[in-house]
Amino acid sequence: MDTRRTGIFLAIVLIIGVLWGALWGSLWVPYVESAPARKLIVATGQEPTSIDPSLAGVGGDYAIVENYAEYLVYKTPSGDLKPGLATSWKMSPDGKEIEFALRKGVKFHSGDPLTAKDIEFSFERGRAKNQTIKTRLRVMDRIEVIDDYRFKVHFKTPDVTFIPNRGVMIVSKSYYDRVGEEKFVRNPVGTGPYKFVDYAPAEYVDIERFEGYWGEKPSVKEARFIFVPEDTTRVAKLKAGEVDIITSCPYPTVKDLEKSPELKVIRLATNHPTPSVFFATRNPKTPWHDRRVRLAMAYAIDSASIIKNIFHGIPNHWAYLAPYEIGYDPELKPYPYDPKKAKELLAEAGYRNGFDLTLYWIITGRFPFKEGAEAIAAYFEAVGIRTKLVGEEPVKNLSRHRASKSPAAEYVGFFSGGRSGSVDPTFYLELFFSAEGGFSVYYNPELDRVVTEAKAVVDDAKRGELIKKATRMVHEDVATIPICNVVVVYATKKNIDFKPTQKHAMELVLIKDVAVK
Repeated sequence: MDTRRTGIFLAIVLIIGVLWGALWGSLWVPYVESAPARKLIVATGQEPTSIDPSLAGVGGDYAIVENYAEYLVYKTPSGDLKPGLATSWKMSPDGKEIEFALRKGVKFHSGDPLTAKDIEFSFERGRAKNQTIKTRLRVMDRIEVIDDYRFKVHFKTPDVTFIPNRGVMIVSKSYYDRVGEEKFVRNPVGTGPYKFVDYAPAEYVDIERFEGYWGEKPSVKEARFIFVPEDTTRVAKLKAGEVDIITSCPYPTVKDLEKSPELKVIRLATNHPTPSVFFATRNPKTPWHDRRVRLAMAYAIDSASIIKNIFHGIPNHWAYLAPYEIGYDPELKPYPYDPKKAKELLAEAGYRNGFDLTLYWIITGRFPFKEGAEAIAAYFEAVGIRTKLVGEEPVKNLSRHRASKSPAAEYVGFFSGGRSGSVDPTFYLELFFSAEGGFSVYYNPELDRVVTEAKAVVDDAKRGELIKKATRMVHEDVATIPICNVVVVYATKKNIDFKPTQKHAMELVLIKDVAVK
């Protein structure tokens, strides 16, 4: 092993962590309480790609849209199912039908009443226009409207994950028919406790309390989400009293923020986005088409060092699932850091002198992707993989990722996906690793078969074994390299009482969960 080169590399990684921490230290300023604002202000690190509930597909979308649009059923942080727009549901003995009863007296923000026709419209529009929803509804056959407040969902094959996965946010068919596509997308309506007011691209979204809401009235009347992708700026705005809540609280600041008597920090570890290296594996002309090369790349990365020095020791690190999830395999461990073995595998695969690689990473104010990508590139360089880094804004990066389903794709990306702690493990297995998955760049028909079977099995013990089999396939074939399982961190002013109530993969701030003291 080239100890000199490895030593230089490790020094680089440590310097990145030290410099990043020093930068945050230099930005630390005394807290200043500003005059009370008319609106509650939330600074979020990612702007939505769409404000239309039907088109929501990434974290920045849900963080906004779930304030004014609702699901049929919800899942609480403890994992229990809770009625939303549906008050009850019953699955047929063969698992191929679920009959729902809708909540009566619910109105959209447009004034239109909620009926079963809105459910049918929302599901059909969603799977026609939204790749994430299309994946969720892959085995759904059709919606049968029984009457205004009852409907059935018919499946091609049983799908026991349908209810826990929540599925689709409900929108108004009557409103769409009245205003048309353009206004429907630009001025969305839902049934939530807040209604959409205004959207200024690259600046903010305003919402206000819906006085005709069917449920409990929230205490905050108005709120504004401002888009602040720069971590330093979000923290500075909180310290200056310009905002009430920040999402994606930068890890280097967490310990200092927790010491401040003027602020609160909330760590939420019930769901874990997983920054990972993904490969488009179908192109035989790429080095990483060979499993030995992917395995070498896994051995080349010291994830523990990245977690300690760049993510400040806050995230967890699992091979795939979290220990409390169905199908968790305690024998499955992340690949250890072993640059010597990495070089041996590269030589065995015919790449003794390495190869050239472009690593695409997503520019987002959520986690330190830039610093993480730089560290990964340095680790690759240390074993002879010459790496060019390309950072891309979310829309462009997501488009590239999705386009890399092509058998000719040469894509390798550092991307937040393949999550643990999800509403059901089969959902993300399907979304990120199935041939039909909206974010999948991997291809393995046997994995698809196992995941489909797991979705149809009602018995949790049997499902768990199938999920365990599927995750082992992902791990052993090195379909992805999980770097860490992040912990979501929020920071608020001391007068803000914020208790997240929903299990979610993203930094979701439901304003109904917020009270100002």
